[in-house]
Amino acid sequence: MSIRVKEIEEGSSAEKLGLLPGEQVSAINGHRIENFLDLQYYGGDEALKIDVKRLNGEKKIFTIHDNWSAPLGIIPEDHNCRQCANKCIFCFIDQMPPQQRDTLYIKDDDYCFSFIFGNFITMTNLTIHDYEKIIEQRLSPLYISVHTTNPLLHKKMLGYQRDFDIMEKLRYLQENEIEFHTQIVIVPGYNDREELDRTLHDLDSLGESCLSIGIVPVGLTKYRQGLPDLRTVTEEEAIMLLRAGEKYERTWCSDEIYLKAGEDFPDEEFYEEYPQLENGIGMMRMLIDNWQDSYSEFIPFLKETGKKFVFISGVLAAPVLSEIIDFIDQNEPGLVRLQTIRNYFMGETVTVTGLITWQDIQAQLQLKENEIAVFCSNTFNTEGYTLDGVHMNDIARELGGKIIIVSEEFTFWEEVKD
Repeated sequence: MSIRVKEIEEGSSAEKLGLLPGEQVSAINGHRIENFLDLQYYGGDEALKIDVKRLNGEKKIFTIHDNWSAPLGIIPEDHNCRQCANKCIFCFIDQMPPQQRDTLYIKDDDYCFSFIFGNFITMTNLTIHDYEKIIEQRLSPLYISVHTTNPLLHKKMLGYQRDFDIMEKLRYLQENEIEFHTQIVIVPGYNDREELDRTLHDLDSLGESCLSIGIVPVGLTKYRQGLPDLRTVTEEEAIMLLRAGEKYERTWCSDEIYLKAGEDFPDEEFYEEYPQLENGIGMMRMLIDNWQDSYSEFIPFLKETGKKFVFISGVLAAPVLSEIIDFIDQNEPGLVRLQTIRNYFMGETVTVTGLITWQDIQAQLQLKENEIAVFCSNTFNTEGYTLDGVHMNDIARELGGKIIIVSEEFTFWEEVKD
């Protein structure tokens, strides 16, 4: 195992040694270098012996005696993400429509990305060597998909063959002072009711090592041909999930469960600095609170354009945005309206704004004269593309030359022009 050098930083120790892009680093101070975390961890010592395979195939050991005087400067090639080998009955990627961009089909199950980015992993693909590195490098906290602590049900839901006990692995991390956030994707008829009570009790028994428990409902698209027959959470079940979560500390249900249950979101203090925000837990509370802090600036920003505005939302967030629209309308009648977009691309059971496509927006949005469309930032990825691969600048061009992007937490807004 080794990593390939992508770039060498100017003025770095690696440049002074003469290391070149394309060469391979296999070990530092006798430790195998298998990923970017290994490079950062073992490359931090004051004295380094770096095993390198040169471009001509020669193997050479480079020595650095004072690693504090300059950065090491080795930038590795992009990490080869370890993918999931399970066949989960509820896997969202298995339900993706065909012929989308390749990155949408990556089944990330990589402990490096769990530590760096907060991606949830199942741990079913970890080896003893992986656990040893996690503990040695203090990769804490990790984000772990649990779903159920019943070993037989866990095997059935995740679709693997070998024996695996998630609680045994979590206790091992606990004993070695590795903390973790956990999630439970609720599949009605499988891991809810008594099974959920068991799972919550087991996770709670791990004490402060289990930093949080997130309860989220299964997401189902219309592309489930050949997959197990599953259904979404009902209103009654959503209420039961809220009651189950309330029995345990550091346990939160997703915003979708509150909306489906028809119950108000808890106050900010309930979420304890929002440890599972990316899991859709507390996002609506944060949006509401940030709106209260921002409307005195946002409404004048809209008014000064001399235009009118259409807020675009998925079905799930529409009730919350409706309250914001009503508030604006009371102060500035006719300035804004809401357009709720149904997700025909993936199926109407998919209701989150972050999964609506430009083709659905285009088909359902009819801008009136003098109107500008307002999009939530999570309609686009970090490169500015919608789920179906259309860039925000192209959308601005089609919608009259300008759109407004508002962050999903209502922390900023900006104009985007073609």
